[in-house]
Amino acid sequence: MKAHSYIRAEQRRFRRASEGRQWTVKELPQYYYHKTFCDMLTHVSTRHTKLMATEHTNFIRDFESLPFPAQCAYARIAGRKGTVFNFHHLHYSEIQDIPGQFDLLRERGFVRLIESKDIRSYLSALTKPELTSLMLDRVCETKFKRSWKKARLIDIACKQMDFDDVDIPDGYIVQSRLKAFNYLLFLYFGRIETSLQTKTLKELGLVRPARSDAAHLKFCGLEDAQTAYFYASALQSFKDDDDNEIQNLIETVDNWPGSVDGPVSVKRGKLLLKLGGLCERQGDIGSALSLYERSDSGLCNERIIRIRYSRNADGDRDWVEQRLEEAIENPESDEEHAFAEDFYARKFEKKRTSVVTDLLRKSEILFLDEAFRHTPEQAALRHFKEQGIEAYRTENRPWQMLFGLLFWDEIYGKGVERSWRLPDSLKTGSFYETHKSSIEEKLADLSHVSATLLKLLKTLTRHYKEENGVFTWGGKSLDRIKALMTHSPEGALTSVLRQMAQNYISTKSGFPDLMLIEHGQIRFVEIKAEGDVLRRNQLTRLRQLKSAGYKAEILRLGWHIDPDQTYVVVDVETTGGRPGLHRLTEIGAVKMRGGEVIDEWQSLINPQRSIPPNITRITGIDESMVARAPLFADIADSFAEFMGDAIFAAHNVNFDYGFISTEYQMIDRKFRHPKICTCSSMRKLYPGYRSYSLKNLCQEFEIDLKSHHRALCDAQAAAELLKMVNEKRIALQNGD
Repeated sequence: MKAHSYIRAEQRRFRRASEGRQWTVKELPQYYYHKTFCDMLTHVSTRHTKLMATEHTNFIRDFESLPFPAQCAYARIAGRKGTVFNFHHLHYSEIQDIPGQFDLLRERGFVRLIESKDIRSYLSALTKPELTSLMLDRVCETKFKRSWKKARLIDIACKQMDFDDVDIPDGYIVQSRLKAFNYLLFLYFGRIETSLQTKTLKELGLVRPARSDAAHLKFCGLEDAQTAYFYASALQSFKDDDDNEIQNLIETVDNWPGSVDGPVSVKRGKLLLKLGGLCERQGDIGSALSLYERSDSGLCNERIIRIRYSRNADGDRDWVEQRLEEAIENPESDEEHAFAEDFYARKFEKKRTSVVTDLLRKSEILFLDEAFRHTPEQAALRHFKEQGIEAYRTENRPWQMLFGLLFWDEIYGKGVERSWRLPDSLKTGSFYETHKSSIEEKLADLSHVSATLLKLLKTLTRHYKEENGVFTWGGKSLDRIKALMTHSPEGALTSVLRQMAQNYISTKSGFPDLMLIEHGQIRFVEIKAEGDVLRRNQLTRLRQLKSAGYKAEILRLGWHIDPDQTYVVVDVETTGGRPGLHRLTEIGAVKMRGGEVIDEWQSLINPQRSIPPNITRITGIDESMVARAPLFADIADSFAEFMGDAIFAAHNVNFDYGFISTEYQMIDRKFRHPKICTCSSMRKLYPGYRSYSLKNLCQEFEIDLKSHHRALCDAQAAAELLKMVNEKRIALQNGD
């Protein structure tokens, strides 16, 4: 159901309370969408005046000059997804003469008629039955199936149909001035958005509010803001699979905004890497090289070296060898040095395996309970603590916080603005040389641990929660910093912090997962589970820590199956398929240990919204059944207690887990459990069946399923499948 239809339904159906209980879904005023739109314009026009060009100020001026009904009509379509609409299908009782309002909007340039370039948007605006009906008249039936997903049908239609032969019904219009509108949304949200639907859903209470990125927008001026918008939009085109825009980016690369040496270079390099990778996959190696060569990023340089080595054209091998030798002797970064040394060793000294492979093969393997397969770092941390070892989850945060607190006065000295963005001195690498004497003085004082900790605490107290681009505030990090300073070998901490000061960009991340302290000695451990890759910056940090005097190593994790592990097999019924927008109506759960059912849990749940008729037909659950049922908040404690420390199991587990974890988020609580999917496990361990739906598997294995699509019944059936899965898994583990 479209969001606008749902909003109307909510206001129509939820004006009542059930048995004295107030609904948490908010009732919005009649013209809420107009207020939301005007609030957005007011926000950007008052806070970001210097970031707007003439086209943006003209957009706001022209909108404000529209009569109120026309403003409402435009705000309505601006709040919806898509850009093509049939105004005959827009039924808003509070807006009089909708066709007349859109005639005025067309006259003022806010909408226009459909053109050939709008074919994809037009097809997206059609319902699936309308789309397939159109295709049946104009596309050979052997080219598509009506059962295919709509996105796939649109791709076929765009390739097979001539837009000029499509008879567009009267009333279709296209939202125009999108370039200006989308830029204003970027200034408002701080990220790419194409409508105000997200804000409306948050105001309804259907989507949990998240931290607004817009509050952190800090641009030097219009050019800086537009450059940031360009690269954010360009990277978004990959998420949207916008082939036309991606091709346009390749063709217009010479006209991209922003200096290749400025702060935008990171995003520029990321975009060039994506475009170059696309050209490689398409077999256009020449274009890929041309794109990679426009960036100095390490990954783009790596692709150039790999391509020229594998291409083996005249002079390529010699060029690669020389380039690698230069990188080894005078690398731009630690990551470049690690890659160059490794690639040179394998390709020009006949070494068969990479440095990374050698390290992984030599590292210790620790076998832990497979219940923690999805949280390997936490599993290892728990293991070491059970062994009586003082253990901390570290990664980058304590290092960044120690660096930021120790050098706060140098980083944010006179004239340096504090914001979420990294200060320019750290970006450009000028920080150490600019403040060398004071930095070295503080590094020399690190041996006086108590005095330095007192200074850090004073800095933390004075600036706590102040916005900065170096680290995020957190109380636990101070305990880790204290342990790090207390147990570091002599000179080791000084060495690492000096390197961070000299080249912060290249040394601020990649630190190992865990810090262990045993018998007064400190050890860093990078955790790698099966399938994990050791990233280059992680390898570099391990080498850096070892060079500084720390013990640093890789620990591989393996998994075994505990026959006595506890599982809770869960099934949920919902009002639809989207967590947050749709809600739970029922949870059923079965607790298993050792292959036997030891407990059950079930409850209907008041979803605080309507239940669509088609859902009622499937589940048998209607609004009268849940009217007096508890809210999720009322049963949250009971279900969490039932779960305990068990593994969460379900058929298509991400669906059930996603809904339950979202419900906990909506009441500001966390829900974190290891999980296993009976559907994917059955596919892997019992291959060859035509369908792995719960119903078909129950038929195949003669499992009772009397009340399909009721939560407890489905959970009981899935529990039988889990029993089969674990029997097979344990047999394979034992070599049977």
